[in-house]
Amino acid sequence: MKQKTHYSEALAYLRDYCLRHGRLMHFSHGDIFEAEGAAARLFGYIESGSFQYLVRNYEGGESTVETVAAGDLVGCYPYCLDGDAAPVTARADKPCTVYVVDSQQLNQHFLQSKEAAQVALQFLNYRFAQLHQHRRQYHFTHQPEDE
Repeated sequence: MKQKTHYSEALAYLRDYCLRHGRLMHFSHGDIFEAEGAAARLFGYIESGSFQYLVRNYEGGESTVETVAAGDLVGCYPYCLDGDAAPVTARADKPCTVYVVDSQQLNQHFLQSKEAAQVALQFLNYRFAQLHQHRRQYHFTHQPEDE
């Protein structure tokens, strides 16, 4: 029988990977981690601070669809694994310290260790599916009214 991977175990694995292999970066309030529409290339563990995931709204501004804080991960998964366009902007809403891993490095690690990939991908699919659900829900509930 296959053992179910728990959310906290997978988060701990990814946190440890970022701490061991990532480079420590500092973000000031308003700094962008990933920009909507640009190639997603980063992934990281937030040691301090928080980021807002933002989408462009129909009025031309930005709206927050989710916030992630210290102890969580930041990045546009799974888009970062292939360098696809980020569907959201991740912007620091207060000063942040993040252990950042280049997504190509993370992808290479997953290719070398199928067990690591399975643990991490279960978490990432769960965690970032929530973000994308919030993004889709925002667009569905905030459509412009016909004039």
